[in-house]
Amino acid sequence: MKAKYFAAKNREAAEAKAEEYYGSTKNEIVFEVISGEEGSEAWLILALQGTAAELQNADAAYGLFYETDGVYLELYKERGAGEALGVPAMMRHIGRKNISGLDGAAVQTLGSSRRGRGKIAPAQQEFVYGEDITVEISKDEMKASAKLMEPDFGGASIEYETAKKKILEAGVTHGLNENALKDFLGAKDYGESSVIAEAIPPVDGDSGRLIFHFSTDERTGRPREIGGGRVDYRSLDLFLPVAENELLVERIMATEGTPGMTVTGKEIKSKPGKDVNLPRGKNVDINEDKTEMRAKASGMVEFLKGSVNVSNIYKVNGDCDLSVGNIDFDGSVHISGSVRSGHTVKATGAIVIGGAVEAATIIAGGNVEIKGGVQGSDKGRIEAGGSITMMFIERGTAIADGSINIDVSIHSVLEAGGTINAKGRRGAIIGGRAGAAGNIVTSFIGAVSNTQTEIEVGLTPKKRIRIQTLEKEIERLKNEIVKLDQLDVYLEKSKEKMDPDTWDRLFRSGAENRRVDGQSLEEHTIEINDLKYELEHATESKVHVLDTAFGGTRIIIGNGIFKVTADIQYASFRYKDAEVTYGPCELSKAKG
Repeated sequence: MKAKYFAAKNREAAEAKAEEYYGSTKNEIVFEVISGEEGSEAWLILALQGTAAELQNADAAYGLFYETDGVYLELYKERGAGEALGVPAMMRHIGRKNISGLDGAAVQTLGSSRRGRGKIAPAQQEFVYGEDITVEISKDEMKASAKLMEPDFGGASIEYETAKKKILEAGVTHGLNENALKDFLGAKDYGESSVIAEAIPPVDGDSGRLIFHFSTDERTGRPREIGGGRVDYRSLDLFLPVAENELLVERIMATEGTPGMTVTGKEIKSKPGKDVNLPRGKNVDINEDKTEMRAKASGMVEFLKGSVNVSNIYKVNGDCDLSVGNIDFDGSVHISGSVRSGHTVKATGAIVIGGAVEAATIIAGGNVEIKGGVQGSDKGRIEAGGSITMMFIERGTAIADGSINIDVSIHSVLEAGGTINAKGRRGAIIGGRAGAAGNIVTSFIGAVSNTQTEIEVGLTPKKRIRIQTLEKEIERLKNEIVKLDQLDVYLEKSKEKMDPDTWDRLFRSGAENRRVDGQSLEEHTIEINDLKYELEHATESKVHVLDTAFGGTRIIIGNGIFKVTADIQYASFRYKDAEVTYGPCELSKAKG
């Protein structure tokens, strides 16, 4: 529906103005006389245009008109079931129009009557306002909301930066959600409140805590699971290994927390956390800040009665059997009894065994001492980073970076980075193989039955095997490089025909493989040359036989080999003039 007041000296003139304004005839306009009567020289009529339904139940309305003699406000009362005039909304609109010289009393008087036309300001250019926002901050200043105000007809939308400036001017300095503001401005939900800023809540401080870098649970002694529902009954949970300087307990200091901030920039205090102390300890180191507890030595760690204790010797009172299980300990291991078949004992330090060793595996980073002997059954194996000392070994393997001290070796393999001394009550190496980087001193080699026994000094069999392995690997790498050469030729010929991505991928792969193979070839070549040099010069070591070297014995020194076909007594075997020779033993029996 359209509505407009028209004033003239008579009704006909007023209606003519309405016809001109609407561009319609009288028959298309509904007229209501507001003031004026026959003979009156001043008429005010209300001209309405719309459908019958619109005219019957029209809402109240208002209009501002900028005319040559002033600014006029017109109010149109509701009709029928139409809604009454929203005066507050009208007043906001008038306020946003920035009308100069506004006559507030005239506006109020006209608003009270809810109908009519009145001049409210002198003549002026109409101001067209654009979108605007209002900001409301909650009482606790924890959030701020905004409302988008609808623009005047033809008014511009509010710019994002302008909106941000108005929000700042309203006192909102923190917590503005820029994405929420952009969505709010884009939604055009005029008059709807939307949260555009929220306070940054405080973060209370964390209380101090202890982080145990080892399990503080009680050792169960249960077999270790190996998957598929199976368990290893020789791997029992009896101790917890620990390395020297390993972090055992870490103390996380309490924090003060981070204060929050209201949307107006006021600080919100946080609560500090509570601190905690490191536990007591034995054989442990604590740093100056008292934030770390580390093991003073390798071994085993226990947490007992609130105390962290480290021990570098693991003791087994009795045999190492199914009740004890396998042992893998960072430190030394002392077993008062024997090590039964099928078990493994590993230690980074020394291993001392008071009894015997059956078909078991003993691996030590230090020395190995076996008070009894080794009944290996072709499965027993002793390895030591230091020396090995034992009464005897039968059908087993003993490998030491240091020396091997033994009474009798029977059908076994001995390898020593130092010397091999078989000088006990019997002092014999019978069958099998014995190799030492240093000398071998023994009373007997082989047996009267001409048992095949191999003795080597100057270079351990392990290094000879390494030479063979390297020779095969070098040959393989050379073949690989030949194939890469062939690939390069193929790629050069196919560059114009092949898909560029495929060509580039093959070229890069070939280049990388060439780099890796070339590096490996260089490293292996250096290693094998060093070993061959060592082999060629491994001629200073000797084999001293304090009693008899029986037939069937083969003695290797450097590149020389001597086969004993007839028993040789009290002799020292040496390398001379590219062969192995012997002469009278250089050691006395008493001295040996």
